[in-house]
Amino acid sequence: MSKGKNITPNQRIVKKLELSRCAIQNAIKHINKFGMLENAPRTPRKRNTTERIDRIIRRLSEGNRRLTARDIYNEMKAYPECSLSVRSIRRRLVEAGLNGRIARKKPLVSLKNRRARVAFAREHLTWSTADWTKVVFSDESKFNLFGSDGKKYVRRRPGEEFLPKCTIPTIKHGAGSVMVWAAFNRNGPGSLHIVEGIMDSTSYSPDLNPIVHLWNDAEKEVQRQKPSDIRELEAVIKKA
Repeated sequence: MSKGKNITPNQRIVKKLELSRCAIQNAIKHINKFGMLENAPRTPRKRNTTERIDRIIRRLSEGNRRLTARDIYNEMKAYPECSLSVRSIRRRLVEAGLNGRIARKKPLVSLKNRRARVAFAREHLTWSTADWTKVVFSDESKFNLFGSDGKKYVRRRPGEEFLPKCTIPTIKHGAGSVMVWAAFNRNGPGSLHIVEGIMDSTSYSPDLNPIVHLWNDAEKEVQRQKPSDIRELEAVIKKA
């Protein structure tokens, strides 16, 4: 069949190759046109950005990880020599390893408290399992009446998810929400308490918060139940 030009798709060829008559006809047309059965090599697509433009795109994204491809597209209008689509900018960002990801939510922690947390971790580095079983873990959390604060996206590379510039600071109070406090130890969770107003505590102290997994479960239940007022929200949280 590789000679192609004198071949006709008869019943013998169809039966031998176990292909449809249409497939045989298309293969013969391809051989007659290109002289081979394989696909013809394609001309590489011309790159529509220069190294300078690529650097500008990366610099804009690295300067503000919350910028979307469209935001950068609007910024790039200041460069007349650059004519890019939002899709092209998105491709350049991905090439640079800056993929769009949901930002991690982390409390807004000062440099002083970050240092205190590192010191806390070092002080307890040699603690045994028996030592930790004597600890009561506590934490407070905010639950919004009308769902979460919404998913925020950032551009980040692998391993950067907890960098301050790649996280979204959380606020521990606000309207249309409920603040709760709870604690647990090796024996299980304790009672959950509704906090009226702003909680007066060392919210950003160098502590550990494994209780955050309980808050995640409660948040999923709130989103599933969709409470319509504050009282319903409190009831759903307590039941969760």
